[in-house]
Amino acid sequence: MAIEKAASTVKIFGVRFDNVTLEEANKKFIGFMGNERLRTIYTPNPEIVMMAQEDDEFKVVLNEGDLVIPDGIGIVLASKVHHLGLNDRVPGIELMDLMLEYCNRAGKSIFLFGGKPGVAEMAAENIKLAHPNLNIVGTRDGYFETGKELKILDEINEKKPDILFVALGASKQEKWIHRYKKTINASVAMGVGGALDVWAGTVRRAPVIFQKLGLEWFYRLIKQPTRFKRMLILPKFMLKVLFTKHIED
Repeated sequence: MAIEKAASTVKIFGVRFDNVTLEEANKKFIGFMGNERLRTIYTPNPEIVMMAQEDDEFKVVLNEGDLVIPDGIGIVLASKVHHLGLNDRVPGIELMDLMLEYCNRAGKSIFLFGGKPGVAEMAAENIKLAHPNLNIVGTRDGYFETGKELKILDEINEKKPDILFVALGASKQEKWIHRYKKTINASVAMGVGGALDVWAGTVRRAPVIFQKLGLEWFYRLIKQPTRFKRMLILPKFMLKVLFTKHIED
């Protein structure tokens, strides 16, 4: 009996995901390094997929990513309910950690763009302590006036980072990367959301037990009850999963 090979990509409500493990995603990233054109990495979770249902431009941006990983247990559960073959959750912050480890080994450079004033700088200090051999060529907070994008782009390009980590929040970070991907002077750009806050120490990642159970969202809710309204999107996502016949569309 032939064994059916898992699909290389999976679509959930029209958003494409690469069917990869964390280790496979890291290998893909390493393969991106040194390419002539910028490669993009996006990390959609259920909240982001739901955002894309109301924003066609955002959906197009996500689907044109070079590596799109399933960051969220809800994505994996949706795949299991509909037998799409997506088995592994790939947290964006864990892929970022592997990318930083690679940069440390290979002596590559990074630029941190985003977060509140001071966050990127604090994150840079902690990343440098953990990975002393990588080169942090620049930092820039995510607060800027409309019309300043090209100035920021010039600042990044002048530093010529190997990797640009962008933490502007969804969907702003993905759209920013997509808008300038033909002119960003780097090998890889990745949307990292709140990962800079974690590295800066202003936000704590959930304990390992919450991570293993796929309950990081619940831990964040406990720590930040003001996120309650935002978290309502998660049960809406699962209800949509359960009551939609073909979730690939």
